[in-house]
Amino acid sequence: MPKKNFIPLLLLFIALFTLYGDTLAFLPKPVRDTSVASRKFFVGLWPSWVKPKDSNKQRDKEIENLEKSPSPSR
Repeated sequence: MPKKNFIPLLLLFIALFTLYGDTLAFLPKPVRDTSVASRKFFVGLWPSWVKPKDSNKQRDKEIENLEKSPSPSR
């Protein structure tokens, strides 16, 4: 195997193991636990001050405004 393909394949293996290693039943329990621990580690690297964007915030406000406004009389 050429050396230039080794590092991307290793990174792909690490990413797949981190994401899906605990769902593979044929792996021993300590290995599956390692997958969960590595996932928690990578999630823990995300800064606490960075909050996920609430994409429905504007829509929720509009729904609340519609619910509060009186219905038009016909």
